Amino acid sequence: MIAAPAKEVWYVYGVVDASTRPPDAEGVRFVSDGPLAAIVGAVPSDEFGEDALLDNLNDRSWLEEHVRGHEDVLLRAATTTTVVPFRFGSVFRELDDVAAMLRARRDELASSLERVRGRVELGVKAWADRTRVEASLGEAPAAASSGRAYLERRRSEQDLARRANELMSELAQDAHARLSALAVESVANRPQPRELTGREETMILNGAYLVDTDAGDALRSAVRELELELGSHGVAFEITGPWPPHNFVEPQEDE
Repeated sequence: MIAAPAKEVWYVYGVVDASTRPPDAEGVRFVSDGPLAAIVGAVPSDEFGEDALLDNLNDRSWLEEHVRGHEDVLLRAATTTTVVPFRFGSVFRELDDVAAMLRARRDELASSLERVRGRVELGVKAWADRTRVEASLGEAPAAASSGRAYLERRRSEQDLARRANELMSELAQDAHARLSALAVESVANRPQPRELTGREETMILNGAYLVDTDAGDALRSAVRELELELGSHGVAFEITGPWPPHNFVEPQEDE
């Protein structure tokens, strides 16, 4: 006889010290093994089972809703303890499988906890208004009145676009270097396209910075200084967080 599929599977949000109390979130509990505990919650297998999850990851509204829930649990946990966050969609069939994962990865996870203990992640995005960036480089190409003038204008436009791209890249690299100097660790992620951001401006920096909990103000001040300096080039900054340190722990493998 073939066994019926389980109605629930176990979703893992992240790992903390076993001595920590569970976060104040409905349906969330701990699975402990030795010094580590996994923050888990029961989720329906018809949404989070292997095949169903692959389909749901392509459903933007479903994904946004559940990613918010994932982050909410991690943020609640991070208010009282250090968390090694797992990526969205880390699911195990049984609680025993979660405990076995903790045993198998004990050294790695304990090391990650120590690496981020007393630290938080701050995100910084830089946005460039391309029209203003190009304007900061000089006058726009003159209007064409003949075939030759048209070709010259096109070459001038292409040169201006190239110079604007170079300037945006240089500004982003300089900003990231200055912010990285204030962080324990940093990473420049791939900028998000307009389809994801919903903004007309071009994202030129998508940085994450691991800072000591009491050092966040220095990085925020540096962001304000950058915005004052680069505003004339059409560059604006956005700082988010503090977040659990997603970008500074090893990627988690699915079960």
